[in-house]
Amino acid sequence: MHAQVSLQGPATSGDHVTRGLGALGLRRRLASCLPTWVVQAIKFSSIGVLNTGLDIGVYFLLTRWFGFAHLRVPAKGISYGSGVVNSFFWNRSWTFRSRVQARTALSLFAGVNVLGLAINAGVMQLCLGNLGLPELVALGLATASTLAWNFTLSKFVVFRKHPQLPQGVP
Repeated sequence: MHAQVSLQGPATSGDHVTRGLGALGLRRRLASCLPTWVVQAIKFSSIGVLNTGLDIGVYFLLTRWFGFAHLRVPAKGISYGSGVVNSFFWNRSWTFRSRVQARTALSLFAGVNVLGLAINAGVMQLCLGNLGLPELVALGLATASTLAWNFTLSKFVVFRKHPQLPQGVP
């Protein structure tokens, strides 16, 4: 016979629903304990991992199956672009749950990502060329700086929540 130990305190109405969900219920309880920006950063980073997989997958499909074997740079551009588009839709709907007009947000998102690419390349140049850091350290710093840039601008510029204006205010 096993005794059940509750880490939640006394039962409340609705606990039967959460307990029955297992890992999903645990995830929701953990998420409710974290600041919103931390949950958003975790989601944003998870989507980044998904985008990296998509980028690599599309690249190999194009270069191995769809005749881009001698057009690897254009194939990389297409595969990278597919990751950016995927990132836009997932971050807009899941990470930030944004209601910003898609066309406006997409153009801002594209601009943020182009600047993020420039930051990434610049940090690589700084780390490798100027500071003489090892390649893996340079890659890590470039990735971290681009992640911070993209997340911050996505949260506060691209997908920002507009304050509700009182009635009659344009």
